[in-house]
Amino acid sequence: MIISFAKTVNEFMSGRKTVTRRDWSAKHLRQWQKAWDEGKHIHDGWSKSPRAGGHFISKFKLTCRPYYEQLKEMPEEDLEAEGGMCKTLEEYFEFIDKTPDEYLSVVRFEKLDCE
Repeated sequence: MIISFAKTVNEFMSGRKTVTRRDWSAKHLRQWQKAWDEGKHIHDGWSKSPRAGGHFISKFKLTCRPYYEQLKEMPEEDLEAEGGMCKTLEEYFEFIDKTPDEYLSVVRFEKLDCE
């Protein structure tokens, strides 16, 4: 399975980004959870969607089972784990164009050195 890091390629490639939040359907989140449950923890990071001309950039390993979380429950320390581009939660919500009341899928990972 793949995740594209179009807005955060540099942060992902540096290893600074260790979590991503995605506006996935419940079905898509279940696919990622199933992969975790089956021990499939290594996936592909792409520069952007392959359909949009993206390319493979590196593998990454899930560090916990993906889950839903309401944005207003996002821990402040995740600003750094998201890549450190935003200094406040409000700035992050603007960056991803979401409100604090929305629920997103949370994927925690570590980039693998296999570019």
